[in-house]
Amino acid sequence: MGRLEGGMDQRVESILVADCGSTITKAAVIDLAEGQYRLLTQVEVASTVEAPWEDMSQGIEQAVAQIERVSGRILCDDQGLLITPERAGGQGVDAFVLTTSAMPPLRVVLTGLVQDLSLASARRAIRSIYADIVEVIALDDATGRRSDEDRVRIIHQARPDVICIVGGTDGGATTPVSDLARVVTLACSLLEKEERPVVIFAGNADMRLQVAQIIGEEAPLKVVDNVRPKLDLENLSPLREEIAAIHREKMSKLPGLMALNAWNPQVVMTTAQAQSYVIEYLSRKYGPPKGVLGVDIGGTTTVVTVRLDGLSQQIIRTDVGMSYSVAQVLNQVPIDDILRWVPFPIEENEACNLLLNKSLYPTTLPATRETLLLEQALAREALRLALAEAGEAWSSDRASPYRYLSPMIEPIVASGGVLSCAPRPGQAALILLDAIQPIGVTTLVLDSRMFMAAMGAIAGLNALAAVQAASLGGLVSLGTVLAPVGQAREGEIVLRLKVEELNLDIEVLYGSLEVYHLPSPKPLTLQVKPQRNFDVGWGPGRGRKIQFSGGSVGLIVDARGRPLIPPSDRAQRQIKMQEWLWGIGA
Repeated sequence: MGRLEGGMDQRVESILVADCGSTITKAAVIDLAEGQYRLLTQVEVASTVEAPWEDMSQGIEQAVAQIERVSGRILCDDQGLLITPERAGGQGVDAFVLTTSAMPPLRVVLTGLVQDLSLASARRAIRSIYADIVEVIALDDATGRRSDEDRVRIIHQARPDVICIVGGTDGGATTPVSDLARVVTLACSLLEKEERPVVIFAGNADMRLQVAQIIGEEAPLKVVDNVRPKLDLENLSPLREEIAAIHREKMSKLPGLMALNAWNPQVVMTTAQAQSYVIEYLSRKYGPPKGVLGVDIGGTTTVVTVRLDGLSQQIIRTDVGMSYSVAQVLNQVPIDDILRWVPFPIEENEACNLLLNKSLYPTTLPATRETLLLEQALAREALRLALAEAGEAWSSDRASPYRYLSPMIEPIVASGGVLSCAPRPGQAALILLDAIQPIGVTTLVLDSRMFMAAMGAIAGLNALAAVQAASLGGLVSLGTVLAPVGQAREGEIVLRLKVEELNLDIEVLYGSLEVYHLPSPKPLTLQVKPQRNFDVGWGPGRGRKIQFSGGSVGLIVDARGRPLIPPSDRAQRQIKMQEWLWGIGA
């Protein structure tokens, strides 16, 4: 299952696209109207993947029925089957496209020799798939001092779908690798045959035959190229592709997908895969030297997609989300780190209880301003967790000139209910600024209809339909961001800006966050003059003229410093956070 090849097909004029998430199922109809492809109707319903339904098709059928009620367009016949291709009178559609992020992630146990080498490479490969790394057994840390009996028990209790064995450069260590293979084999033999995981060996190539002989018939074995053939060389693709194939097999058994196969979906892919096509397209549009960043904060999963230096990277954190994964986020982030983003006092226990309540009732909306801002604070830390893992692969070059800071990015495309459904666009903008902390000049783009996955999925059927539908209401600019890098005393001038068409002169003070609402929807000319020790993307002290648009928020000038460090005193942090909310109109 995946992207259709062949590019644009003008014969596909009407498309039903559905996206099934863990919390929300969305469906939309795209059609050719007055010579342009438009998003005609879009609806949302609660997903039915979880108990008591455990059938994704029910949620999609409900969404389609709602589209029929709202639009008056008949999509299904008397037997409940989707009408394809489109018939005279506007009944049915020419194609059906399905994306999903609702499948349970693969449970993976990693075993290897060195945490910072082969295991780190394997972790990066697996993080690009919907997978949970439930246990790691490394011979060079505390787990290495465990007995073989303890290791077997750990694997047995984890009940993994996949066990990955890595370690040893090609021609390197052999004995530790064979020892790990024996432990894995024993653990598999203690499970019922139908419960035994797939074992993937991605270590020392010289050990392939020996590992195969050790495992024998105790578990299905897949052998791929070494993830770390040399100390200074990574080779992630073979392991990533093998894990992805196992995931696709599991995805094909998703409850309800068989019923949807009767609707003849021409594209079935994961939400993250579909979003990656959009980021790739935007990268080609904007071009080097800047990268393109896409972020999606879902109920269970947070996805970060980066196209940087000609390479694509995607991090899928299935343990980081805004509803079902709240408890896992709280296990990884101190509650005080979350509370630093709220402008009011609240007890830690009360905050934890309010957040955990979201995991029990994932479709509920915040009932108060305080609950809303608390959930948005959680979103910042969820996104920071995923970004921290993505940042491990960012290099130091033109796009990433400052170590430990984000690279130069243009644009940042954001999706997910906590962002797309924020009551005010400034709130979504502030979440992104606080979590990503972009530098230089960039544009914030909001997937206001949570349409990005649909855009990527239908691109394989009709690229023109994808681009036109997205531009006519799908992707909305929040505004242009200027974020200088440098240090100064609070209140000192760090930038001078001039909007030529409006005869507007601005002095930017260090520590400030300001928004300038612009009356003109047309691009304007902005003259940027940083102080000599501040960099806005062209080198310290260097300025230039740029064309920019204000978007729904405006021109956002973030001079709070990079990295952004809120005040250490809790009361001062709350005051400062309220100032930032006011400053950005949130």
